[in-house]
Amino acid sequence: MKHDYDISKQFQDDLIKAYNSVAPSCWFQEDAYKKAVKQPAPRYYISANQARQILAPMFRGDFSRVDMMMPNRRRMYYSLFNKVIDLSEKRAFIGKSLQYIVGFAVSSPAPEFFCSHHTMDKVRDFLKNNHFDDEGRRENIPCRVRAYEKLKKKRERMKELRFSPQS
Repeated sequence: MKHDYDISKQFQDDLIKAYNSVAPSCWFQEDAYKKAVKQPAPRYYISANQARQILAPMFRGDFSRVDMMMPNRRRMYYSLFNKVIDLSEKRAFIGKSLQYIVGFAVSSPAPEFFCSHHTMDKVRDFLKNNHFDDEGRRENIPCRVRAYEKLKKKRERMKELRFSPQS
């Protein structure tokens, strides 16, 4: 399966925004993760081509491929299937191709992120361990350089605390 990295980046950004919006109201990080993934998502995080390849057999009555998927992905495709049916009944979409309707359905808001709270944990770890420049490109900074920079900052703070006048 080919990945669309723009969609992946948008997924990460939106999931972190959802996490940041619910985290202050949670006592534990695990609870915040669980609430964040159940927040409404701005879109379905799948390309229109991937969705069409899965939804086309569903419209012919073959649900076997979707029924073998993991629960979150299965719920996503059934939700998308229902969204496409709703859109196809609207006047603007009558007589349009499946590809055309799926393009609109994929970019419409989703009821949730359709991922587990473990995915949220992985996204947080990835963003914490990787540095990005202003354009969103990953900077290639070796771990030992980052560790050295942290140690250097810690030493500077210790010097400031040691030599600061006490009142």
